[in-house]
Amino acid sequence: MIGRVRWFALLVCLLVACRPDPVPLNPYKNKRRSGGDPPEVMRTPLNAPSAMVTKRDGSSVDLATFWENQKVVLIFYRGGWCPHCAKQLSDLQANQLEFAHHNAIVMGISSDSVDDANKTRDKLGLNFELYSDPDLKVISQWGVEDVSTNIALSAVFIIEPGGAISYRRVGKGPADHPEISELVAALNEHR
Repeated sequence: MIGRVRWFALLVCLLVACRPDPVPLNPYKNKRRSGGDPPEVMRTPLNAPSAMVTKRDGSSVDLATFWENQKVVLIFYRGGWCPHCAKQLSDLQANQLEFAHHNAIVMGISSDSVDDANKTRDKLGLNFELYSDPDLKVISQWGVEDVSTNIALSAVFIIEPGGAISYRRVGKGPADHPEISELVAALNEHR
């Protein structure tokens, strides 16, 4: 009987010692992944990092200026060559009025050159801007760099006025991105 009690006590000690690691306070740090992991969805408000991206005309703009007074649906996409990304961008374009109804603008960022981003925007007939980050500085800063290919993972963030992130999803592959209805529901949560 005493032997069983000792084994039970040992088992309890082992279970207590095998707790999962604590969740880091900064979810952007070391969050670079490539396929295979499940998508992440997070609605815990965090502050969006300020970062410089390249506009269509080749000049730079600070992303933080966009979410000073409005919501931003920020899309990180793999590139204009990706058919899954083109579909996602087209779906976002088709729902521009829905996003405007929620006082939100849409913008996309990829590692494409300025010329390639402009070609993608023109080819798809997008009304929202696509920004270029060929050095992956912004993509890395946001924790969505696919280090195996040096492009962005498929990711979506919703940033509230002032910079709090109210929604974050990083896909597990190029075709894994949220449906428009999921984004609209996330926008409705923080009206």
